[in-house]
Amino acid sequence: MKNEIHRLKNGVRIIVDPMPSLETVAIGVWANAGSVDERNTEHGIAHLLEHMAFKGTTRRTARDIVEEIESVGGYLNAATSHQRTGYFARVLKGDVPLALDILGDILRDPLFGDDELSKEKEVVVQEIGEAADTPDDVVFEMLQAVSWGDHTLARPILGTKESVRAQTPMSLRGFMDRLYRPDALVVAIAGNVDADKTIRLIEEQFGGFLSSEAAPTRTTPSFIGGKRHDARDIEQTHFALAFPGVASGHEEFFATRVFADALGGGMSSRLFQTIREERGLAYSVYAFADGYEDCGLVGAYVGAEEDQIVEAASLIKMEMESMARDTSQTEIDRARALLRSSLMMSLESPAARIESAAGQLFTFGEILTPQEIVARLDAVTIDDVKRCAARALEGKLSVAIVGAGSVDSVETVFNG
Repeated sequence: MKNEIHRLKNGVRIIVDPMPSLETVAIGVWANAGSVDERNTEHGIAHLLEHMAFKGTTRRTARDIVEEIESVGGYLNAATSHQRTGYFARVLKGDVPLALDILGDILRDPLFGDDELSKEKEVVVQEIGEAADTPDDVVFEMLQAVSWGDHTLARPILGTKESVRAQTPMSLRGFMDRLYRPDALVVAIAGNVDADKTIRLIEEQFGGFLSSEAAPTRTTPSFIGGKRHDARDIEQTHFALAFPGVASGHEEFFATRVFADALGGGMSSRLFQTIREERGLAYSVYAFADGYEDCGLVGAYVGAEEDQIVEAASLIKMEMESMARDTSQTEIDRARALLRSSLMMSLESPAARIESAAGQLFTFGEILTPQEIVARLDAVTIDDVKRCAARALEGKLSVAIVGAGSVDSVETVFNG
């Protein structure tokens, strides 16, 4: 059964997913606004805004917000991605009105006070420093940068210390006015709720959202490819590579996911078995398929000793070439089973359900039932997976290394 999508008069879309056997409720509000929407003077503002939303409104101080939600045992959080920002609450079923009131308040009427902003900018600067000290985060930021060139998708979501410190209350309001339009908002709720009552509560909080701004347009990034090396002195070398993938709404996205999982998704996958189990080259090794609105990446990551990186890269290439020639039905079925079970297990979590539903609504304009998703996975054929492997190998290459090692040597493995 499909969850029904309700649309308020101002364009806000609502998803209500009743789960009457639960005692709790998960609520999420997503804005179709992320780091890709930032202007050059706004780098990091999408993430900073997510922080500042909790730092006070005309009705509540920052302390009031956390004390009110925690007084009922609730939980608040938020997250920013390249293309969306989400604000979340998890509460007992009787506290839904309070949670919706808080979420509506922080998004409708944030103060962006100078004192709170000054402090929170420094909090984010510390977060940037923490990320910079995490090499397996850094390697993927570098991979994004070399893959997408001068497009905003290439930039770190957190911004830089300088760009974050340059933001002002006026710049935050400008970004919010431009991108937090009602037609770009999705409110999703799952758990022990009454649908009709919940829709009325959501309308009270979000029905007054208005915008005079025209809908902004996003430019389509082009995969550039390239290489980058951060030769810091650390114990392990972190190596990631990527090829052009497909957008999350592309007809071959599900095939690409099956390909990535067969290549390096589970312990039975090719890369795990070859690189870790047979050769003992790495503890952490996996493949990935990331889909965005108009583009995607498919690739692999390995953490290993410096003198084993080239061999690991050679094995990744060997397995990709092998999949382009002779992918087996058995490994496709195994990868598909992992994706199917992950989907079904996530259905037991109200938080996972709303995140999935909101993502599908942004991507497809509708919410797919689990049966429809399984049907799309089941429709993936051997030829589809071979084509995904071949397409990746024929495309440009991005390589990023953090630690010792030669990025040129890795690039040579693939490009000769």
